[in-house]
This record gives sequence, structure tokens and C-alpha cells, in this order.
Amino acid sequence: MASLRFSVTFPALFSLLLSLWVVDAYTSRKLISNNEQEGQNISHLFKDGEFEDPTMYMFFKISDLKLGTKLPIYFNKNDLRKVPPLLTRQEADLIPFSESNLDFLLNHFSISKDSPQGEAMKETLQRCDFKAIEGEYKFCGTSLESMLDLAKKTIASNADLKVMTTKVMVPDQNRISYALHNYTFAEVPKELDGIKVLGCHRMPYPYVVYYCHGHKSGTKVFEVNLMSDDGIQLVVGPAVCHMDTSMWNADHVAFKVLKIEPRSAPVCHFFPLDNIVWVSK
Repeated sequence: MASLRFSVTFPALFSLLLSLWVVDAYTSRKLISNNEQEGQNISHLFKDGEFEDPTMYMFFKISDLKLGTKLPIYFNKNDLRKVPPLLTRQEADLIPFSESNLDFLLNHFSISKDSPQGEAMKETLQRCDFKAIEGEYKFCGTSLESMLDLAKKTIASNADLKVMTTKVMVPDQNRISYALHNYTFAEVPKELDGIKVLGCHRMPYPYVVYYCHGHKSGTKVFEVNLMSDDGIQLVVGPAVCHMDTSMWNADHVAFKVLKIEPRSAPVCHFFPLDNIVWVSK
């Protein structure tokens, strides 16, 4: 598997993130799986009982994790020019980062409170301000340095920390496609036993912010190898199964997508291309 990286240094992380930021962060917001989503309105994602937003095609059932299973999966690419700036720790530490400072921040970045950007900023700050639920760890990294330090502090020392990302590989880069495709598990998914995991999702904000969260138990991590129907596109990367969803918001979009009773069964998902998954023994 090409997705597991064994050396986590600041220069290596910087290079890795530059390679990831050509993809959209929109999908990431739907993978956050705890009570912070209480009251979310997801009716616009569905039509006649089916989900029509292609970014919903990231969830699957644990029973799907076997050789030969075919699933529709969507990976989205974004214009590199739309990626927000990356701040150093020194720069980020000079800017307050809390919903209590929202009015100041909106003025600082010249963003209207009622604009889509203003609403997205508010949502990101709220999510980062929420306290972790029981059995969860979470933080928001506002710079590469802070994300790396907090990941080490949360789940591992630097010597034990590894990074997994989703990679799309094709023989010819001109033939790569980020549209909705049917993919088949080309190999038996490999479970990574006895590890801690921390998923980091890029959030909408005027500069790069990663929302990182994980659970102290009840999460299974797999390395997967997926092949598109046309046999051209190979996707390798992590997949996570949350075995205990009893504390999740009953209206979580994953239950709708998978058509399962809320809080009744495990929920699994792939990771968007711009996400980072930290793992440690």
C-alpha cells in the first residue's frame, strides 16, 4: 500500500499538504460524526428519498469490506487557486480563533456576516469550540506546526506517528477523473490492529484550518485498494469504521445514506483526498 508514510517531519508534512490541496473540502464536513451536528438541515441532500448530492458517496457498511464488493464513490477536485492561504504558527497565533470573536474576525477578513463565507466561518468556529463528547478527542489545527504538535500530544510521540492519505493513481495523469465512479475492492481490505486514529478534515475558513477528531475505542482502520470499473483508476488509502454509533446525532446524514436505523449499526467511510489520517500504535 502506498498510503502509509513512516516519516513525519514538518517539511514532509508541508509537501504532503501541498499535494492534497487541489481537492475540495466540502465532503469533509459530512464526515464529522458526533453530537456537534445536532439540528443540521440535510433535506437539501435528498430527492424522493434518495441522496442526489454526489459527495454523499463516501459512506458504506462494514459488511461491504470484502474482495469484489462494488460501491459508487465520489472524489472531487478543486481549483488550486481557491485554496486558502497557509499561515505559520506565529501568524496564526496572532489571530483569535473562537466564535466569541466572530464579529472581529468577519471585519478582519472583510466578510459579511450573512454571506455564505460568513456562515461557513461561524460553523467552523462553533465546531472547533464544542467540547469533545465522552470517549472522543478533538482539536483544530490552525497551522501545520500546531496540527503536528497536537497530533503527537493526542495520540503518539513523533517516533510512533504515521500519516495515511487517499491517493488516486492512473497510468496517464491526463486520464484521471474525480467524478462519481463505481469502484471495486481489488484486494482484501487490510485491518490495522491495535492502533489509535485521528482523522483531520479541512474546514471552510479564510486560511487553512484542519478539524481533527478520533475516538479512544470502537474504531477500526483499514487500508483499502479500489479499482474503477474501466480498470484505469486505482485508489489506495484509509477507510474507517465507527463501531459504536449510539452517541451520534440520530439525524446524522450517514444513517440516511446507508438506510439504517439511527445509532443501530457501525458506519464506515472513505476519506476525501485532502484529508489526513494520523495513526499510532
